[in-house]
Amino acid sequence: KVADKQKRWKRFLSLTGNERHLFIESFLLHLWVGLLVKVIPFRWIARLFSSHPSSVSGIQSEEIESVKRAIQRAGSISPWKNRCLVSSLVGRSMLNRRNIPSQLSLGVAKDAGGRTVAHSWLSSGAVEVTGKQGDFQELFVF
Repeated sequence: KVADKQKRWKRFLSLTGNERHLFIESFLLHLWVGLLVKVIPFRWIARLFSSHPSSVSGIQSEEIESVKRAIQRAGSISPWKNRCLVSSLVGRSMLNRRNIPSQLSLGVAKDAGGRTVAHSWLSSGAVEVTGKQGDFQELFVF
């Protein structure tokens, strides 16, 4: 366990200053959004995490990719079970802070056992910030 912690610390220190900043922002937002999702009614989520539609420029695509990597890094150590929803909302928050539009989708699919599985994903322009990862029927977009 100590060796694993040392590896994580070395990986963190090997990031550029901007990547470290984005990781810390994403990690703290993962904790905050995960708590919000547990304590507030879901109907308020769309209002709290709304985005204004517009187009994405090529310059913003680089920023979107940086945010995407930060979300993946922080999401991998997030304590919440509903990682897709929390990560999608974190991505929405991070992109909103940078005035980058995004589309958050909620959907369902059947798993191999026939049970209904819910999933959320976030896209901005042509970039899937948090992936759809399957054949989900889109039910709600905001």
